[in-house]
Amino acid sequence: MSNKLHFNHCFVCGPENPSGLHIHFTLGDKKAWCQWTVLEDYVGYSNMLHGGIMSAIMDDLMGHATYSMNVDVVTAHLEMDYRSPAYVGDVLDCSAWVTEVGTGRSMKVEGAIYCGDRLIAQGKSVVVIGKKAEEDGA
Repeated sequence: MSNKLHFNHCFVCGPENPSGLHIHFTLGDKKAWCQWTVLEDYVGYSNMLHGGIMSAIMDDLMGHATYSMNVDVVTAHLEMDYRSPAYVGDVLDCSAWVTEVGTGRSMKVEGAIYCGDRLIAQGKSVVVIGKKAEEDGA
């Protein structure tokens, strides 16, 4: 698994960012998932989770889905569909999975965020593969 792009001050997953979300991701075969409770510090309007925060979670989540393949990636394109609001106190179940590995340096990843059985958001991304972690001694 790649640890090359791990950064302790990452807004989404960094444990040392005092303003961050502190999300811990679990990795599987070409997938990642997490659970996170919406906090008041991250609302945008009327007790609802800010869409930009949701997008940041999805972006990081999709990046983590590729880490089980021992590659580091950067996002080239991110597409979000917001289906239902998430509110302070909601426990969100988030998952992402690699859907396609291109013949070049690109990969496609999809993800979903649920609160119980209610779909909150869906995302799709195209990511660009960097060099493998072992090539850089990581």
